[in-house]
Amino acid sequence: MISAVKLVLTLVCVGGVFAAEWLRFRGPDGSGIAEGKALPREIGPEKNVVWKAAIPMGKSSPIVTADRIFLTGHENGKLLTFALDRGTGRVLWRKEAPGHRDEKRHKLNDPASPSPVSDGRNVFVFFAGFGLVSYDRDGNERWRMPLGPFTNFHGMGASPVLAGEKLLMICDQDQEAFLIAVDARTGKQLWRAERPEMVHSFSTPMVYKNELIVPGSYQMTSYDVNTGELLWKVRGLTYQVKSVPVIESGVLYFNGWAPGGEPSERIELPDFATMLKQYDKDGDKKLSKAEVPQNWHPGNWDMQDLDKDGLLDGKDWQYYSMRRTSSNAAMAVKLGGRGDITDTHVLWRYQKSLPDVPGVLLYRGVLYLIRNGGILQTLDPKTGKLLKQGRLPAGPDEYYSSPVAGNGSIYLISRNGTVSVLEAGADWGVTNSSELGEEVFATPAIADGHMWVRTATTLYDFAAKASAQ
Repeated sequence: MISAVKLVLTLVCVGGVFAAEWLRFRGPDGSGIAEGKALPREIGPEKNVVWKAAIPMGKSSPIVTADRIFLTGHENGKLLTFALDRGTGRVLWRKEAPGHRDEKRHKLNDPASPSPVSDGRNVFVFFAGFGLVSYDRDGNERWRMPLGPFTNFHGMGASPVLAGEKLLMICDQDQEAFLIAVDARTGKQLWRAERPEMVHSFSTPMVYKNELIVPGSYQMTSYDVNTGELLWKVRGLTYQVKSVPVIESGVLYFNGWAPGGEPSERIELPDFATMLKQYDKDGDKKLSKAEVPQNWHPGNWDMQDLDKDGLLDGKDWQYYSMRRTSSNAAMAVKLGGRGDITDTHVLWRYQKSLPDVPGVLLYRGVLYLIRNGGILQTLDPKTGKLLKQGRLPAGPDEYYSSPVAGNGSIYLISRNGTVSVLEAGADWGVTNSSELGEEVFATPAIADGHMWVRTATTLYDFAAKASAQ
């Protein structure tokens, strides 16, 4: 039951209209969709700008409550959480995390990549360099939970999510991966589920009814949010997932891509016992670079060497072998099963021209996938059949921001800041293109006819001229 306090805050009046919210990465239910007022059909540094605010560096995406916008960032070695006034863009407060541990990460990752999540009153943030922290709407720290250090080869990337009064955080890494549930009111651990078969991944989970659905290395898994019990799994994912799932009418849609997951690159390797018998010349029960045949060498030895001792043990070899037989795929999974549901609940798989980082978008009966190079595909969500494929005329670039949609329009933003606005439909067409003039990694937030976009240095509030206040 919604508390009276939350109900009041949810109905805060902004500009004379009850304010809709975008409380987590990709908004309501992680869908990337917010219907309501008409959104601006063109955006840019001087086009349909309500306000803009200079912000610290960071690649997290904005979340929006009835009267606040929350973001994370970093500046001068400090990990920051900050709140802006939703109506004016004025920075209301900024707080430094209780600690800052510099963790290994990919050059495209960032100390403030995970996005905040809110219950409408409070905000919850995760930094790989510290752990979890919660603040109230006025910036007062409510609780903290140090976590890590982490052994994710490319750094952490998943965002926390809420299920009622539980805060859930997936910490997949190369050693000792786990999922944790925390009491959102107190910061006390409720349960912890170990994931020893998992290695580094970056996908934010999805809450569905009483389940937490977690895309991970080689398999999708679901847990009971109340107990942490494993409910079901789907095998056959790629080894390094970054995208996020969406759910509609009891069916989950997901895309997973990683280098080496194309059918032409798959190799069946001998098991570890066979490798030791044939190639372990020094008898140390591990494999060195000199002992593994050159044509079987990993492209990146350090990535496969999970404990970083310079050698491959049984777990390392199993991980590498699974990687060489993993499959990139977009898929549809019927929910509601228990146990291993790979052979019973996977409705279809699609394996051509797939995105790397952006999540899929399911909007008005059409599934959208945007990949690097500006290649956009639409699929029939019922069958996985390709409906249309084409290149965006103004966006042949890399894509990290996930697509969002509302009121019949779809928004795609490339890394270099090219914005492509589409009219929704299987036979999509670009209605407008514009330039933001800076890099964009964050996914926009949308509500009440407004769109908030984070660039390298600025947070913009865009709205159609008739909606701008």
